[in-house]
Amino acid sequence: MSAITEKFTAISELQQTDDACKLNVKKSPRKVIHFSDGTIEEFSSDEDEIEKSAAYTTEVNPSSMTWGPWLWYKAINAGSKSLEVCDYLGEHLASFFGITTPKYQYEIDEFNRMMEEEEERKRKEDLEMGGWNDTGTLTQDSPVKSEPPQNDKF
Repeated sequence: MSAITEKFTAISELQQTDDACKLNVKKSPRKVIHFSDGTIEEFSSDEDEIEKSAAYTTEVNPSSMTWGPWLWYKAINAGSKSLEVCDYLGEHLASFFGITTPKYQYEIDEFNRMMEEEEERKRKEDLEMGGWNDTGTLTQDSPVKSEPPQNDKF
């Protein structure tokens, strides 16, 4: 009977240590893509991370290369660096010159300004009218109600 209780306690201890070793790891998104109506978060799988880490760990020692591969390595390296610089500069120059802004943004801004002015005008008009509408009677939420005078001279 003692052997069974020993096995039971050993199993319960393993389960407790197993529970203690579990970590609550929240994965961060690999990519966050922003749209006009929301965002999408892409999470990477474990296979993607392994493949990426394997691709980046291969390092080349240029001092041990012969002339042909060394020239090819330097040309590819210089080309990739210059492409990164051009991409960086192009993005910032486009932003500086306003190429990335919407084509008719000034029209959108003007429309929004006109709508705000119209709302402000209506608000001021409502304050000036003091609850009266265009027909000369009080609105429905007003406490006083009167009927216009009737002329029976016809």
